[in-house]
Amino acid sequence: AIHVRRGDKLVEEARGDVILYWRSQGHTDYQNLPTDYVPFAHYLSKWDGPEKCVRDDAGELQIMEHNVYVATDDPVVVHEEIAALPNHINETTILWNDCHQLSFFFNPTDASAFHLNGDGEKGFSEGHQEEAESDSCFDRYHRNIASIADMMILSKARIFIGEFNSNWGRAIRTMRVRLNNADAPSELAESDGQVEDNEDTNISVDTRSMVQGSDRPTKTLDTRVAWGRTIPLPPGY
Repeated sequence: AIHVRRGDKLVEEARGDVILYWRSQGHTDYQNLPTDYVPFAHYLSKWDGPEKCVRDDAGELQIMEHNVYVATDDPVVVHEEIAALPNHINETTILWNDCHQLSFFFNPTDASAFHLNGDGEKGFSEGHQEEAESDSCFDRYHRNIASIADMMILSKARIFIGEFNSNWGRAIRTMRVRLNNADAPSELAESDGQVEDNEDTNISVDTRSMVQGSDRPTKTLDTRVAWGRTIPLPPGY
């Protein structure tokens, strides 16, 4: 699953990270960037690469099918970005990194109910008076239910690609923490706050979450940061 958070976060809090991203792509004119957000294709760059592809006895690549749920507050633009991706099999499915067949799914209410109220935490911003006047308790309830559905799917996905710039992303990461099986053998070496992959269990273990002196009491489901801060602070910070 992929979470693409844009909206009000790009105006101030995440603006510096967006500039850093485009600087890494060779753009130095911060007043004239290609977009004021990090492209969806960059999120997909965190997907498994060709090295994860499997070949059969004849040496042919085996296509691995993946259903990818996309939660976003910018569904119209993300749909356009997916349409512009290469190697389309059909309107919503692409072949990525040689063998990964990605089929994208969105919340069916995205056309009318984003997973945020108004333009952000403070409701509707200046210039959106018409939207504010047409908003209702029913519309907000509709969006909140859609938000809960998004959160449940993102928290249980086998792979999650997102960012920690928003409370939403940090909350999802928290919900992806699981108690470790105390009886399972520990095969991962301790590192300095890095996330390491256990190929046998397909679980990423965040060593920052370990309690000193314990045998890794928690583990985090495979969570990949697309851009911005990499330290998963608790929601609200």
